[in-house]
Amino acid sequence: DDDIDLNQSIADAIDELARAGEGDVLVFLPGEREIRETAETLRKHHPPQTEILPLFARLSAAEQERVFKSHPGRRIVLATNVAETSLTVPGIRYVVDTGLARVKRYSYRNKVEQLRVENISQSAARQRSGRCGRVAAGVCIRLYAEDDFAQRPAYTDPEVLRSSLASVILRMKSLGLGEVEEFPFVDPPAPKAIADGYALLGELNAVDDEKNLTET
Repeated sequence: DDDIDLNQSIADAIDELARAGEGDVLVFLPGEREIRETAETLRKHHPPQTEILPLFARLSAAEQERVFKSHPGRRIVLATNVAETSLTVPGIRYVVDTGLARVKRYSYRNKVEQLRVENISQSAARQRSGRCGRVAAGVCIRLYAEDDFAQRPAYTDPEVLRSSLASVILRMKSLGLGEVEEFPFVDPPAPKAIADGYALLGELNAVDDEKNLTET
């Protein structure tokens, strides 16, 4: 089972880092389910004085706050990519990167948004490795091969290029920001994506045939 193999690889990596010296560990995982499974594996594997904390967007503010408080002993933080750019976890000396993230993608064919586990880009991998070593010389262990890293895209696709534009168009019209086709996006969406957004708004009776907002 891939999940069991991944959990074992994480446990092995953390054991290796424990031999490298003292310091907290930040482990990047794709989602909440994987964090809970890995936490269960590590709690059976590590001594009681090792604190294992999850960190993901759906956690309450109080639970997230625990990550930023001082603590005795060793701490292992299991995080999604919320810790990649949004939050800086203090005291991290080591990083374990699974190379995976849960990414939102919109299917024009099926008209649904899906959260899929995908390999992260090279820039995201560098961002993750940069999270260690701020308190002392740090170490990052990547649980994937160097040639795998070399074959990954250089940058992560911007969200505007992998989302439904219906809500973007609706918000722009309600705020009077002009036509989406003429808006100076840094990464302009394809005409097909814009047409799809208008089509969905038309089906919902949110815009009329002239693409103006309806009473609804």
